[in-house]
Amino acid sequence: MEIEDFVDEEGGNQADLFCCEFTSIDVVINKVKVFTGAINKSTENGDRCLVAYAPDSNNPNDMEPASAFFTESKKLKELFLNPNRKFPFRGVIKVVRYGENAGFKMFSPSSPITRDDEDNLRFYQRCKFKKNR
Repeated sequence: MEIEDFVDEEGGNQADLFCCEFTSIDVVINKVKVFTGAINKSTENGDRCLVAYAPDSNNPNDMEPASAFFTESKKLKELFLNPNRKFPFRGVIKVVRYGENAGFKMFSPSSPITRDDEDNLRFYQRCKFKKNR
């Protein structure tokens, strides 16, 4: 099934994409999702990127409801907030390591999830846990 870009003929409200329960970015890492929109939002923690996503219609096992997550990742903010970005699109966010640091990067939905991807996710979760203590 091919996902087509929505054409707003009546000036619809993009805010409707974000009327949902928010999740952690951890929920979407290493999973193919359909990203439906993004906005820059001022929060008490500064400006953050709010990304809306939906289940992958090509995966009958993806039963998660549409939702959204915040990210401060520079790479993801540049990707999602690019004015030339067309939504919706399918992709998979993976954790990438830069020495002893971890970051996020978008990959093609056909990119396989490898043992290294799973190890990088565990590394990120351990680092995040240590940072929050």
